[in-house]
Amino acid sequence: MSRTNANHEYLTEAEFRAWHGCLTFTNGAMRALDAALRTNHDISLSEFDVMITLFNAPDSRLRMTELSNRVVVTASGLTQLVTRLDSKGLVRRTVDKADRRSYFATLTRAGHTRLKESRPTHNEVIRSRLTRRLTAEQLDALGSLWATIEATGGMKWRGSKDGSA
Repeated sequence: MSRTNANHEYLTEAEFRAWHGCLTFTNGAMRALDAALRTNHDISLSEFDVMITLFNAPDSRLRMTELSNRVVVTASGLTQLVTRLDSKGLVRRTVDKADRRSYFATLTRAGHTRLKESRPTHNEVIRSRLTRRLTAEQLDALGSLWATIEATGGMKWRGSKDGSA
């Protein structure tokens, strides 16, 4: 991992361990979250992401372009995702009356209910895969590391109303 030669550039051992650990954890956690949400609540992790993002927005509503900037889905993928959520009655997609070229996505009452029902499942997966495996000090240190990365422009966070996902 830490080798270099004229044709390749490698990460140092420490860089590789940090990056590989992040990827391995993230991929496993996302698969576990998606499986648990699909099995228990008939929604995907991407659908949960859209719903929680709308929940945390003013009036549980965002322009589609703004929603696209806040979720981990491409713009075309988001359109299909919101259409699917709309057909399930969890999100409503409406034309912006002030700018008929734009659309809003709004979390419906049924969407609020499904989100409330699915949050304990989401949180249990996070707790079982991460937070229960660390001491309070380790969890605090990990949070501080992510805050440092965020503060230096390394990531964008979506704010939440209550400080949780």
